[in-house]
Amino acid sequence: MKPWIRKLLLALALLVLLFGAVLVWLVSTFDPNAYKGLAIDWMKTHRARTLAIDGPIKLSVFPRLAVQLSAVKLSEKGRADEFAALDEASLSVAVLPLLRRQLVVDHVSARGLRLVYRRDAQGKTNIDDLIAGDAPPPGAPATPASQAAASGAPLRFDVSSVQLDDLRLSLRDERDQLSGEVTLNSLHTGRLADQVESPVKLQAEFAMKAPAVKGRLSGETRLTLLLAQQGVKLRDMQLGWQGDAFGVQAMDVKIQGALGYDGQRGTLDAQDLDLGLGATLGSLKLANSRVQIKHFAFDPAARNLSLNALQVKLAGTQGGQPLSATLDWPELNVKGEALTGSALSGKLSLEGPTAVDASFKSAAPGGSFDMVKVPGFEATLKGSMKGTSGQRELAGTVRADLQLQPAKSAFALDALAAQLKIQEPSLQPLVLDMRGKADASPQAAHWTLAGQINANPFRSEGAVTLAGTPITVKASANFEALDLNRLLPPSSTAPAPAPAATEKPAADTPVDLSPLRALQGEFSLRIGSFAYQTYRVSDAALDASLQGGMLRVSKLYGKTWGGVLDATAFADARASRVAVKATATGVNVNTLLKDVAKKDILEGTGRVVADIETAGRSVNEMKARLKGTAALQLRDGAIKGVNLAKSLRQAKAALSMKQDSAQKSNATEKTDFSEMTASFVITDGIARNADLDAKSPFLRLNGSGALDIGRSRIDYTARATVANTMKGQDGADLAALKGVTVPVLLTGPLDAIDWKIQWSQIAAQMIKSEVTGKAEEKLKESLRGKLGLPSAASGAASGPQPSTKDQLKDKLKGLFK
Repeated sequence: MKPWIRKLLLALALLVLLFGAVLVWLVSTFDPNAYKGLAIDWMKTHRARTLAIDGPIKLSVFPRLAVQLSAVKLSEKGRADEFAALDEASLSVAVLPLLRRQLVVDHVSARGLRLVYRRDAQGKTNIDDLIAGDAPPPGAPATPASQAAASGAPLRFDVSSVQLDDLRLSLRDERDQLSGEVTLNSLHTGRLADQVESPVKLQAEFAMKAPAVKGRLSGETRLTLLLAQQGVKLRDMQLGWQGDAFGVQAMDVKIQGALGYDGQRGTLDAQDLDLGLGATLGSLKLANSRVQIKHFAFDPAARNLSLNALQVKLAGTQGGQPLSATLDWPELNVKGEALTGSALSGKLSLEGPTAVDASFKSAAPGGSFDMVKVPGFEATLKGSMKGTSGQRELAGTVRADLQLQPAKSAFALDALAAQLKIQEPSLQPLVLDMRGKADASPQAAHWTLAGQINANPFRSEGAVTLAGTPITVKASANFEALDLNRLLPPSSTAPAPAPAATEKPAADTPVDLSPLRALQGEFSLRIGSFAYQTYRVSDAALDASLQGGMLRVSKLYGKTWGGVLDATAFADARASRVAVKATATGVNVNTLLKDVAKKDILEGTGRVVADIETAGRSVNEMKARLKGTAALQLRDGAIKGVNLAKSLRQAKAALSMKQDSAQKSNATEKTDFSEMTASFVITDGIARNADLDAKSPFLRLNGSGALDIGRSRIDYTARATVANTMKGQDGADLAALKGVTVPVLLTGPLDAIDWKIQWSQIAAQMIKSEVTGKAEEKLKESLRGKLGLPSAASGAASGPQPSTKDQLKDKLKGLFK
C-alpha cells in the first residue's frame, strides 16, 4: 500500500473516531427536559393551547430513536377545557432504516390516553389547527418530507409490536349525528408489516348515545395488512359482542372464520363464517341461533358473486312462545351475465295461543350480476289464534317473482299474488285476494296493490323516499268496505265505573306526538263502508299532509251516527298541540256520546258544532288545557237520569214538607223535550253554559252552569217552568206550579249525577205569591165599597154582573160629568 493511501485511511479513521466521540458526548449530555418550556411556549404561541408536561422526558438517539413521555395534558384551542391527556407513552424507531426510506418501529405503547373530538354541523373540528401545519414562507426550499412525498417513493411500514391500554375517546360529531364514548381497554399486537401475519387481541367498550350502541367488543384474530391494496385479512377470528345496538337489546354475538377485504377493488371474501346470535327485539327473543356460510365472495369490478352453503337457523321466543325459523340456500354463482344456482327453501314455526306454521321455497335462480332473479317464490301459511267466539284459523299463500340487485342493495316483487282466509266459528269467513307489485332500495320504495276483501274491491298505491331525513311518504288507498273488527283483536268498549269521591284519580296516560317527526308526506283514504269497534261510517274520506312534525287533516268526512260529519284537524308534535273543527248534522247525539265519550246522558237528533284545541304531554293535561267553543241544536230527545215532569207531579207532598228532594241519576228515567239549544265556552278544561233552552208540551227548561271535562263532573242549575197541565190524578199538582220556576241542581260525576229539586225555594215563592194575591183582593173589596159597587160574593149570588173593570169605568165617568 502506498504511504499516501495509508495516511489518508488513518486520517479518515481518526475523523470517524472524533465524530463518534462528539456524538456520544452530545447524546450523553443532551437533556430533553430543558426544552419543555420551549415546547410549552411554542404551543401557546402558535396553537393557542396550553401544554403541560408534568412527567420526565426520556430520549435516546442510536441505534434506535426512542422517546418516553408521561403526565402530559393539552387544552382546547383558546380554552382551558381538556382536549387530550396522557399518563404514559413510548415510541422507538430504528434510525438506519429511515435513511433507506423504511419506517421500522420497534415498539409502540400508550396508557391512560384521553382524547376529546368535536365536529360541528359545518364540518369544523377541534383538531383542524393541529393537522393543518404552518405554511412555509414564500421562496423557502422544499423540506425533505415534501420532497419525499413528491418523489412518490413508498415508505415501508414495519412495527415490531403495539401495546395500548386504557384509551378513551369522547366523541361529538354534529354533522354525522355521532355522540358518546369509546374506550379501548387493551390492544396488543405482534409485528405489523405489509403482508405479514400477526396475532391481535383487543377489548373495547362502547357507550354511544347516537347511534344507541352500548356494550363490549372482545376477541382475537390473526391480522395481515395489505397496504398496497388498502385492505386486511383476518384468519382464525374469534370475536364477540355483548350489549345493545340500534334498538336491539341483550345482544350476544360471536363470529368465527376468515375474512378478507380489498379496499382498492372493493372485494370481500369470507370462508367458513359461523355467527352465533342471541338478542332481544321487543317481544322477540333469540337464543342459540346461527348463521353459517361456507364461502362468500363479492367482486363488483369483475361482476362476480359467489355464495356457497348458506344456512340460517333461528331459535327463541315470540311473546314468550317458542319460535324457530330456517333458511337453506345451497349455491349461487354469478359471473357477469351468467348466473347459476340452486333453489332456496325454509320454514317458520310459532307455537302457543297464536300458532304459525309457514314454509317457503323457490325455483332455481337466473339472471345476471346486475339482476338476480328468483322465480316462483312461494310461501304457504297456516295458523290459529284465539278469536272473539272460538279458535280463529288462518290459511294462505303468497307467490311472487323476486328480483335482487346486489350492487344497488335493491329488490323487487313482481307478479305478487296473495290469498288469505280467516275463519271463526260465529263469523263470516274473511277472504283476502291481493295482486300487485312492489320494489325497494336504500333510496326509495314503491307499491301498487289491488284486490278484494270478501268480494269488496280495494286499491292502494304509494311511494316512500328513504334517502332524505325525515322519510317522505305519498300514499293513497280506496276500500269499498273495511271492517277492522274482523282483522284486529277485540277490545272492550264498556265504560269504566266512575271513581268514588274518596278514590285517587286514575293513572294518567302519556301522549307522545313525536312519531309525527319521523316522516312527512301526503295521505288519502276513501272507504265506502267502515267499521271499528262501535264506530260505523259510510262514504268515509280522509285527506292529510304531514310536514315538519305538523299533521294537517284538510278533510275528514263520513256519514255516521245517522247524519253527516265534516271536520278538519291539526296536530303539532313540537308543541304537543291538537286542534279540531267539526260539524255533525242530523246525528243521533246519544250514539255519538256513547262512541266518543262513553256516556249515556242525552238523546235527540240534530246538529253539533265544535271548535276546540288543547296541548299537553298526557291525557289529563290535555283535558285540563282544553279550550274553544261548542254548540248543539236537538229535537225530539230527552235528558237521561231524571223525569222532571214526574217529580213535579209530586209537588203537593213535597211542598207540604218544605224540604228539597234529592235523587241519584236513574238510567231508566228521562225528561223529554221537543227541541233544545245550548252553547258552551270552554276554558282550561271547563265548559260553561248560560243559554240552555229546552221545550216540551208541559215544561220549559233553562239553566246555567259548568261541566268539568277533566274530572268528568257537573255543577249546573236548571230552571224548569210548567207551561201546560194535563187533566188527571196529578193535574192539580202541576196546575199549582203553573208559571212557577222550579230550580233543579245537578252535581257530581257524569256517570252518577245527583238531581236536587229545591222545593224549599218554591214553597217560599208560593207563600209570597199567595200573600200578594190576598192583599190585592182585599184592596179590590175596599175600593168596591167606596165606589158603591157590590162585593164579589154578593155579585156572584145575584147572577151574572158586569165586570169590575166595566163598573169602575162607569163610576169614573159619572165623576166627570
